[in-house]
Formats: sequence, C-alpha cells, structure tokens
Amino acid sequence: MSRLVIAGGGTGGHLYPGIAVADYVKQFGVDSFFIVSNRGLERRILSELGYPFYEQSETPLNGVSFMRKVKSVFLLMKEIAKCYRILKKSDKLLLTGGFVSAAAALVGSMKGVEMYLHEQNSVMGLTNRKFAGSCEKVFLSFPDTKKVVGKTFVTGNPVREQFRNIPVKEVMEKRILVLGGSQGSRFVNNQVAEASESLLKAGFIIRHQTGGKLLDETLEKYRSLGLEISEKLEVTGYIDDVAENLKWADIVIARSGSGTIFEITNARRLALYIPFAYASDEHQFHNAKYAEKKGVAKVLTEEEAKPETLVGMVKSFALNFENYQAALNKLEIYDSVELISGGMNIG
Repeated sequence: MSRLVIAGGGTGGHLYPGIAVADYVKQFGVDSFFIVSNRGLERRILSELGYPFYEQSETPLNGVSFMRKVKSVFLLMKEIAKCYRILKKSDKLLLTGGFVSAAAALVGSMKGVEMYLHEQNSVMGLTNRKFAGSCEKVFLSFPDTKKVVGKTFVTGNPVREQFRNIPVKEVMEKRILVLGGSQGSRFVNNQVAEASESLLKAGFIIRHQTGGKLLDETLEKYRSLGLEISEKLEVTGYIDDVAENLKWADIVIARSGSGTIFEITNARRLALYIPFAYASDEHQFHNAKYAEKKGVAKVLTEEEAKPETLVGMVKSFALNFENYQAALNKLEIYDSVELISGGMNIG
C-alpha cells in the first residue's frame, strides 16, 4: 500500500483540501499521513476522522526578537529531521500551504521526493512561491491566480463529499446563514447583529455562527440591541455540519477564504462576502471577486459593509432569486479531488 504525505496547516483552509484528497484516494489503496500545525484545530479534526498526523512547532523568523529567531532555527532543524524520517517511508508529498509545509517541502526538494502543491487562494502564498518550482505539478483553485510559479493546472479547491451534488434551492425561504469560521470575525458578527432587526422585520430567518471565542460577546451585542434569541434568530459558536447548514440556507454571509467560497459554490448557494481587510496580498478580496463574476455572489469591503448596505443586498438576493437561480444552475463545478488525484498519478 502506498503512502501520501499531506503537509500544510495553521487554518482550516489549508487542512480541509488535504482531507478531501485523502478521503478520495483511499479507494485506490493509498494511506494518507498529515503534517500539520500544533495549534489544536487540526488535532481535533484529524483525530475524529482517524487520520495519522504529526504536529509541527511554529518557527517564525520574521517580526520576532533575535532570541526567538535563534530558538526558531533550532526548532526548524528538529522539524526538518522529523520530516526526513516521515518522508523516508512515503511515495508522494502534497503541499497545501502555510508555514507548516516549509520543512516538508525543503526535505522533499533535497530528497527528490515526488512533490505536488495545491494553492488555495487567488494570490500564491509566500511559502508556496518558494517551493512551487521544485514540484512536479502545481494545482490552482482559481484560473487567474496571481504570482504563480511552476507548472500549473487549474483544478478548483477540493471540498469534502458532503458539499458536492447539493441541488439549487427551488424556493426562496429567506434563510440566512452567517459563517464566522472556527476563529470567527468580530467585524462580521457586529455588522450582522446590527442588521438583524431590519432583516427579521423583513421576514428573514438568521442562523449565526460566531466562532467559539466570540460567542458570548456576540450574544451580548444582540442583547444590547434588544434582540432575543429565538427560532428566527439562532446564534451558536460552532457548526459541526456546515454542509447540512448550507442545504438549509438560501443566502450565506461570510469571509472569503478559498475553502469557504468553494464549499458555498459547490453547494450552489448565494453569498455575500466580506473579505478580511488585512489578508496578505488582498487574497480574500480577489477570491470573492471570482464568485461575484460568476453572478452568484456580491462583495462588500469592510468599509462598504454597513448594516443598511447588508440589509439592502440581502433583500436584493431575495427579490431577484429567479435570476440568481439560473446563474447557480450554470455554475461550473470542478471535479477537484479527481483532477488532483489524477494529476498525482493516483487512480
């Protein structure tokens, strides 16, 4: 049985594409092993799924003190040695980005491991740019990805099976799903809370996922606005089954990480994206613009995302639902896991 090592992490956006690929290649007798960050998110998810993994220490070299840099260099050497032992028993290496992939990529380059890379975002990240030239193939989520290096193929961003083949909603039920992600967004939480009274009066139902650490303060925000939690206004820190909640929703309000966009587009749901203003190279803005050009989303910068503007855009989605239905039905959905698996000569 062959083994695929998947290296990348720090956020769910780096992890979930790797999981989608790992799930798919099982049918071809391929075992997957993950190299991830030690932030805890990956540990919880991979343990639940039963995938073996190694947690790598963070080794920052920029924006830290001299002593921290020295410590990081020693840690990096340790991580390189560990990656060497892991890759010694492996057939292929798939990099999914983030600081975690650097040590594995370095070892893979030196050992001549069959190495591949998947870039999730519309602007290639720094770590990926450094190692893309050493890869057999570079898989891109977006056709117009900027700062690209290496031999590239557009595959889309892999999503798990439960997000695929969800039909377009036939009737607008005025259901809004707010996705804050595992970390949450204080900005999005506050703007949605302030827009909620008008949306509820207009007959919308809101299901708001805040991010675990921001749940209490968001509940307090709603209370300060005189809004009570009810069947029409649900507020929760985490949503375990995002796919089921996307089936429920008509409209999604979210940040615009690549994974979020591809999960929503695979589920064929309308979205209002509010890109994180400080994302590197404005990649969240460019990610969201891709969906907007397809006619299935609108984009508001943080400066533009006033509560009254949110309300207006959500109402516009509901009012013009039949036109948006047509665009959702025409969406080109990439067979991303199949394309990446085939690109790595698996299956």
